[in-house]
Amino acid sequence: MDKSFGSFYNKLSNLFHPNSASTSSSSVPDTGSLLPLSTLLDRIVQTPSEQRHTTTRENRQISIKTNDIPKRENSIKEKHADLSKNLSALYQESTTSIPGMDDAEFRRRGKEMIDYIADYLKNISERRVTPEVEPGYLRPMLPKNAPEKGEKWDDIMKDVEGAIMPGITHWQHPRFHAYFPAGNSYPSILGEMLSAGLGIVGFSWAASPACTELETIMLDWIGRMMALPVDFLPFDPNRDNKDSDDEEEEEEESLLESDEESSEDNSHGAISNGNNNHERKQTPHIGGGVLLGSASECILVAMLAARTKKITSKRLADPLMEDGQILARLVCYTSKLAHSCVEKAGLIAMVRVRQLAVDEHFSLRGKTLEECIRADKEKGLIPFLVSGTLGTTSCCSYDNLEEIGEICQREKLWFHVDGAYAGSAFLCEEHRYIMKGLQYADSFNTNPNKWLLMNFDCSCFWVRDKFALINAMSVDPLYLQHKHAQKAVDYRHWGVALSRRFRSLKLWFTIRSYGIEGLRHYVREHCRLAKVFASLITTDNRFEIIGDVTLGLVCFRLKGSNKLSQKLLLSLNDSGCIHMVPSMVNDIYIIRFAVCAKYANNDDMHVAFRIIQEHADDVLAEYRAQHSGRQSSSNDSLDLNAKQTVAMNNTEHDTAVSEETVDPEALAETPVAPMTCSPTKARANTITTMTPHHRVTFEKPVSNLLKDKRPRPMFVRMVSDAKLYYPKRTTSQLARQSSLATPRARKRIQSDSGNHATRSSSEKYLSRTVSILETVNSDEGEIDDRQ
Repeated sequence: MDKSFGSFYNKLSNLFHPNSASTSSSSVPDTGSLLPLSTLLDRIVQTPSEQRHTTTRENRQISIKTNDIPKRENSIKEKHADLSKNLSALYQESTTSIPGMDDAEFRRRGKEMIDYIADYLKNISERRVTPEVEPGYLRPMLPKNAPEKGEKWDDIMKDVEGAIMPGITHWQHPRFHAYFPAGNSYPSILGEMLSAGLGIVGFSWAASPACTELETIMLDWIGRMMALPVDFLPFDPNRDNKDSDDEEEEEEESLLESDEESSEDNSHGAISNGNNNHERKQTPHIGGGVLLGSASECILVAMLAARTKKITSKRLADPLMEDGQILARLVCYTSKLAHSCVEKAGLIAMVRVRQLAVDEHFSLRGKTLEECIRADKEKGLIPFLVSGTLGTTSCCSYDNLEEIGEICQREKLWFHVDGAYAGSAFLCEEHRYIMKGLQYADSFNTNPNKWLLMNFDCSCFWVRDKFALINAMSVDPLYLQHKHAQKAVDYRHWGVALSRRFRSLKLWFTIRSYGIEGLRHYVREHCRLAKVFASLITTDNRFEIIGDVTLGLVCFRLKGSNKLSQKLLLSLNDSGCIHMVPSMVNDIYIIRFAVCAKYANNDDMHVAFRIIQEHADDVLAEYRAQHSGRQSSSNDSLDLNAKQTVAMNNTEHDTAVSEETVDPEALAETPVAPMTCSPTKARANTITTMTPHHRVTFEKPVSNLLKDKRPRPMFVRMVSDAKLYYPKRTTSQLARQSSLATPRARKRIQSDSGNHATRSSSEKYLSRTVSILETVNSDEGEIDDRQ
């Protein structure tokens, strides 16, 4: 039998005679176990009787199944109805068993919250500016554990007013003049509400296209409003009128050209920064911007991008050099008046930060920078970044961007400009002279949440070369990739955080509600009010203004000792009627007065000036009383032993005299000497003098307002004591600060107080930071008097 026919026959035999199945693994069947061919054909071809029998049986089965269909349909419907009832019951049970706020209550409570916010902002002037609380005040007012069951919303709001509001510093108060303005407006609040309601996390274009694209458009809007250099804008103004197809083709070509240019630059060991790009002809537009949380984050991102770019170029120039060797030699430069976030960014990026001296106008100049760069290069260090400032926190001064930018361009350094406060003033043409030299910058940031009525957080960061930023920050796991990654912008590559809020909504709402004209009016009004307050200060010859008043900040002080201005600020903040913070410029203690309130007016400036004058009167009166007592005591020729003997012999007489009212002027005519009293018996507000016949103790001529201010709340000590980055410290201050360290470190601080090179970073931090636990009263440990 043919082999192929045998295989076919085997299969047919197994089909009609299962018992004859072959168990052989061979492909050739065993013919002895197969059915005869005639039998096989009989089984394949049925007889007519068999066909009738089979047909009848099949028809009977079909009729039975047809009759069962209605019954089965009814059964299915009944089961479906039961299932629907069960699901409905489960749904009702699930909705009723979960506590919380339903749609109807949310509508009602949402309207109540809007009313609460509007009433708060309308009547905020009736509240105290600063809180009268100590650290840890809130813990006893709240339960130790979270509630097991949900509470009523009315009870929650009662606790807000009873527990939270007493600990709030009211930044929108008309007497709040500390730090810089905290932007706030109703359109911005509504934008935050909508952003929270949408509940999106816009880390990429695919995560929420509108979130990404509106952010890009808003950064382009604000950049054009401020007249920033074209290289910073997300969209090239030269291509505004071109078709989208042409734009896509040009984008692809520009990307290829930029890659070729960057490879050529890297092969020569050079950094292609924005300063070089703006001189090239037909340079592709590769700028862009992103919204970040704060100026601190912007400066950190700029430093990380600059660090990556410098390390890459150095590694290409010298392939044998390790990244760690390059990192250990990197150094960046900034002004000593720059914000502390530059120093913190250096700690995170693990690079050196040089804080350079400023000139008589508190400005960082190019000559100072150039000398420091030359000295560092001689030491084998690698400069890579310069952070300039427009509107320093201390006194709103401006670094000379043009001089610094030329040096950065020549030395191939990344040049970042921090315009967190002053950048918003670029909306007004009369203030754009400040930005002279910004064309040299590689990156720039400003905070609309300070001066453009936007709520925190909202910081705009622009970069001239977005690919330098993306290369430093890009991490691209598979689960975050999408098909539009080549065409769309993914802002997760532009910062530290992955998750991002819909911040651009409040920008869109506020800009459209006020318009550019309204925002300009707001900035100009604050600048005008600052000049009004400065003119009031100049009318009182006891005060002097430090620095120039160009925007909304006025820095002033009481003439004379630094202690006078420090005690004045303490008195003002402790009263709760006004709030300001200090700063230190060139060893001068100053008080910062910032125009912050949204609806500030001339009356607010006059009220603030009157409050300052009243407290200055009290501080100067106290100072004169102390000075007169010390001067009279210096004329006494009695020694300490004689004073102690007389004091012991006249105890009874002293008690009677101390109860009488003594005229300080009459007392000054009598030679007196100070009496050394026991610390436990001495009173903080008394002056003790000694004559040959008796001892006199009298109250200082201090107002009741000053008497009632002891002890000071912790909040007042925090904001009134100087926060200095490199203050002058006395030996007593270093000794007191060393108590914050461990015994071993304390010994090292004492032994190495004169050797700064051997001290650790933590010890250096302790030696240059003012402890907030120090009291301003203490003569020992206050800031040194200005000679």
